Amino acid sequence: MDKVPIGRISYINVSPVYHGIDRGESPTWLTMKTLPPATLNAMLKSGEVVMSPVSSAAYARNASEWLLLPDLSISCNGKVLSVLFVSELPMESLAGERVVVTEESATSVDLLRILLAKKGATPTLEPGRVHTPEDLPPGVRGALVIGDAALLSDWRGAFPYVYDLGEEWTQMTGLPFVFAVWAIRKDFCTQSPDVVRRLISCLHDSRAQGLADRQGIVADAHVKTGLSCETLNDYFNHLVVTLGSKEIAGMQAFFDALVAIGILPEAMTPAFALSLEEASPALCTEPPQPRAMAV
Repeated sequence: MDKVPIGRISYINVSPVYHGIDRGESPTWLTMKTLPPATLNAMLKSGEVVMSPVSSAAYARNASEWLLLPDLSISCNGKVLSVLFVSELPMESLAGERVVVTEESATSVDLLRILLAKKGATPTLEPGRVHTPEDLPPGVRGALVIGDAALLSDWRGAFPYVYDLGEEWTQMTGLPFVFAVWAIRKDFCTQSPDVVRRLISCLHDSRAQGLADRQGIVADAHVKTGLSCETLNDYFNHLVVTLGSKEIAGMQAFFDALVAIGILPEAMTPAFALSLEEASPALCTEPPQPRAMAV
């Protein structure tokens, strides 16, 4: 029987959700592909993986083909620490200036566009990679820095203006911000509903182990990044890996804002593969039934 290919973002922010799987609780019928968010977005669209954490903006653009898994996200309610806009000028003074934005996360770029529009700023956004302060090209006045790179350098010591985009969003809306969601292909849900239920169960069980083992999460992230345990504890304290009613409201507000500035063509509402109640009875250790779709 073919294994079910699923994705995993290559940042430490998903560590709480995959902690149990990392500790050997992964069923033999799963195979994991660990890659940057933008790569996984493309692989889910092409069917190279059937489920993956993806940027919430990517979900919004592909909602006709994808559904969400219940109660799973990478969110924050205020500071997120790992999504920063660093600048030599205040945001509202960047009209006509060049700004570098990462190609690794569509959500972070779209959130920056919303915040810039709110402040009446119209810089020129250029794709690029800024992982350290020294990476900023000549003539560029600001950069979007995400993921582990945002935690690894002293950005506040290098730039006079550093904006935490999670904090900026919450100050603007009063809501949490959802950076990533777990999405699954609609065609896979139709053809293999029992596998979907078991997959949700696996991820929820794995996350429960992660939430119960903060010390283990921090220790693993310390080995991977070299960041201090104090910094990592602070980071994981700000991270939300559930998707409750407040996070869903924040995600809806984000989608509405994307429509307002012309990034999304029409209003849309998040749709789920299963409700939490429908998914909960599944046992992730059971082998999946044969499915009609080869992946």
